[in-house]
Amino acid sequence: MFALQVAMASIPNVHMTAVLIILTAIFFGWKCLFSVAVFILLEAFVWGFGLWWLCYWYLWPLLAIPAVLLRRCRSAFLWAVLAALHGLFFGALCSIPFLFIGGWAMALSYWISGLLFDLIHCVGNFVLTLILFKPLYKAMEKLSLNYNI
Repeated sequence: MFALQVAMASIPNVHMTAVLIILTAIFFGWKCLFSVAVFILLEAFVWGFGLWWLCYWYLWPLLAIPAVLLRRCRSAFLWAVLAALHGLFFGALCSIPFLFIGGWAMALSYWISGLLFDLIHCVGNFVLTLILFKPLYKAMEKLSLNYNI
């Protein structure tokens, strides 16, 4: 997750984190939260410990939890929609701390200022998940059979 996000960092808000969290949730269930935690920690060591980092502690699990609950589903389209919704609402959910710092005006202005990035995040998540879910699922399924995961 982390390596691919860093590799794709030159394309704002386009990364494979969502599809990889979904696949990890499908194959490892609740244990996927360990990989999410490692991902969040690595992010902080590279990009710094900012307010955004605190948001990651609830934002990424908000994708992992429904993925674990729906892990029997094999529809690439459903997963693409879930990933897209996560990307679309990412900024709105990141604005929650600003409610406590500066009130509704600050939270709303923070969210609105990032709407373009949320739309890019939404489309990127949808397209990447729709295209990559099935081949990555097959690869992980093959690995899980070989290594008794």
